[in-house]
Amino acid sequence: MDAGNFCTKPIGYRWRSSTPFIVSCIAIALFTETFLYGFIVPILPEILLERNHVGPSDLQRVTYQILTLYGAVSMASSLFIGELADRAGSRQTPLILSLITALVGTLALAVSTNLWGVFIGRIIQGIGGTAAWIVGFATLRDSIEGSNMGKASGFIQGFVSVGALSGPAFGGLLLELTGYWFTWGIALLLLIIDIVMRVLMIEQRSFKTDCCGSQVGGQGETNEYSSLISDTSTRSYDSLKDDDPEPKHEITALSFYRIIFSQTRVVTALLCSTTYAIILASFGTTVPTHVKFSFGWGSLATGLLFIGLQGPAIVVSPLCGWLRDKVGTKIPATAGFLSLAPLMWLLGAADQPQFFWGRDEGSAKAVYIAAAIGIGIATNLLSSIGTFELTAVVDALESQQPGIFGPNGGYSRIYSLSGLSFSVGLLVGPLLSGALAESIGYYHMNTILASICVSMGITAFTFLGGKASLEIYGPGREEE
Repeated sequence: MDAGNFCTKPIGYRWRSSTPFIVSCIAIALFTETFLYGFIVPILPEILLERNHVGPSDLQRVTYQILTLYGAVSMASSLFIGELADRAGSRQTPLILSLITALVGTLALAVSTNLWGVFIGRIIQGIGGTAAWIVGFATLRDSIEGSNMGKASGFIQGFVSVGALSGPAFGGLLLELTGYWFTWGIALLLLIIDIVMRVLMIEQRSFKTDCCGSQVGGQGETNEYSSLISDTSTRSYDSLKDDDPEPKHEITALSFYRIIFSQTRVVTALLCSTTYAIILASFGTTVPTHVKFSFGWGSLATGLLFIGLQGPAIVVSPLCGWLRDKVGTKIPATAGFLSLAPLMWLLGAADQPQFFWGRDEGSAKAVYIAAAIGIGIATNLLSSIGTFELTAVVDALESQQPGIFGPNGGYSRIYSLSGLSFSVGLLVGPLLSGALAESIGYYHMNTILASICVSMGITAFTFLGGKASLEIYGPGREEE
């Protein structure tokens, strides 16, 4: 009799370890992190002016510093978090710790009555949020086959978009209708729900070894849970040749990054992710000011415009994820950047009098809105490109040399690289777009961004991998 039969499985073992529940846990957690990122924006004046006694003349400067701090913390901590997460014995503990950290940071922001407390709270919140993203996607990869990564990430991206849209709206509405502490109570409740879900979740990869130490669902053995396990050793790539089937010793951290960055696909994917973030960040920096002075739009109209920019992701993002699963990243990324180019140009040209539509205010507004909605659709082709491509590269390397990146496969480290590249774009985007808009004008700024999109489309087509392009070459084959 199998020794595993003497082991008692936890209550709710089946549903707690099911792929839908795990994906739901990750989706809700990342929704919460995105929700909290924007939730604070309408509450900041209350925090700074009323509770922390910041002068009105300093409000804009301090607000910018606090909002920028989140991205800076993410950049500074992501690689360190990825390294630690890949060396942890399980994903669950880092997942729970990340949410507890975010909870502590959020609570510090809420109760602070000194400005230094606000900054410390935002730093802690940034570390927790960054860890949640990195470990969340690594857990997702442990729970599903690589061929379904696009659909799963697209589904999650839809939740993230809902969080991005609803965070500022709910923050402002709750503050006005219910008061300061009830508003923060809702945010803290969301984090507590996340923590409870993480405690309930059982990692699928832990089923490979049962509680008595014997293999569950191992070679030649199947059970009712075998179909839930994503066993990387069963992945096959026709274009890969397993020259040495013996597992390799785990390489050093320096060798890991040397191997990863030797792949042109990786560098291209990270560059795509950074450019995508630059484009997204440019909207928040330049659009509100432009539409105010060009069209006379106030905060309500501007908010509705941003729904046009972000809202399509709720529906389109899962479809784009399915497309990436079918054809790889090359075609979606190329199409995304090349379709963005004319739309970005049109966004800048909407009110230009040298074009016939720009001579009539109604036509100019219609063109601007149409371009914004088009951008909101096209950008979904670019979301998760870095995550998806880096996953494919590590999958292929692990299939070629099993265990080369350690027992956790190096996924937290590559997702930290993807997050870092995106954070760089979020930091560079406002600086670049703001400087260009001020020096050469909004139209010419958008023309330059459109040109960058064309260049990136060509680069993506040249270097990114398609569905059948899984060959790993160069130092990735070297013995470490």
